[in-house]
Amino acid sequence: MPEPRRGKKAESTEARHDDEIAESIKVTMRALNDFFGSRVASKEGRLRAVGSEFGHIVAKNITRSDNPVVLLDEIASFWNSNGLGEMEIAKGQPLTFTVRNCFDCMGAQAGEPLCSFKEGFINAILSDRTGGIGMVDEVECCGSGAAACKFRVVPFHRVPG
Repeated sequence: MPEPRRGKKAESTEARHDDEIAESIKVTMRALNDFFGSRVASKEGRLRAVGSEFGHIVAKNITRSDNPVVLLDEIASFWNSNGLGEMEIAKGQPLTFTVRNCFDCMGAQAGEPLCSFKEGFINAILSDRTGGIGMVDEVECCGSGAAACKFRVVPFHRVPG
């Protein structure tokens, strides 16, 4: 039996919900960066924790999969369609992705990485939707002078049990 088609009202409600989440993320990133400044000692941990909270919320609407590429493609679609930056997945090993025109660090010249929020956000989604197959780690950042923010997926090595 084919799935019933969603009406325009359901589609517009879903799009409005995504817009609201994206706007909340933008406001939160801006407020946290303003509040904590660029030189507070534990800023990264705080930003990672807040990003993680938003990631847990968004994860509820992301496909469950053991394949991080599937999840990252879905995260990239959300990120790109909501004006948070231009996320591109680079297939291969190690699995990496880049984010250009990041909402939170575009034009910043902090001399240090600024993407702790994104790390927490994406790590929470990977954890929730895969049961914890790995984590993301930022390896280059616009805030440190790189052309784009680059992340790699670091798989966890599970101990047979």
